[in-house]
Amino acid sequence: MRRMILAIAALALPVVGASAGVVATAGTAGASAPASCTKVSGNVAGTLTFNGCGGGLGKGTASGSLFPAGAGTITWKGHHNGTTTLGNVNFAPQGQGGCKTGSAEQDITGTVTADTSKANLVGTAVSGRVCVDTAGNQSLVKHTTFTL
Repeated sequence: MRRMILAIAALALPVVGASAGVVATAGTAGASAPASCTKVSGNVAGTLTFNGCGGGLGKGTASGSLFPAGAGTITWKGHHNGTTTLGNVNFAPQGQGGCKTGSAEQDITGTVTADTSKANLVGTAVSGRVCVDTAGNQSLVKHTTFTL
């Protein structure tokens, strides 16, 4: 019985090591692991605020028209002060149902095209699910994050 347990353990080790190697090499060359923000809020005509952002980013602000414009820059006030520029921003069709009645959902994807923060995010994928109401107020769909 003991030999059988040792044999099973020996067979499991290479599998565990191989899967750990895949995780370590995933992602874009030169880019760090993605950071995410737990709260995004603001108005299309004003300022968009990013709060609860990991990776040392802290709090960020951008033009409220960042998402509708398809590109823009977030300025960070945290451990990694600097700016992150988003480009190639696309929107999925609205109305997937993640928002309250009277708001439309916009599923956003894009890429970090430039970054002066120490977070080194260039090349990372950008994604988020944002609700926009008829007054232009924007917020994340409940229980989601904005990832970059």
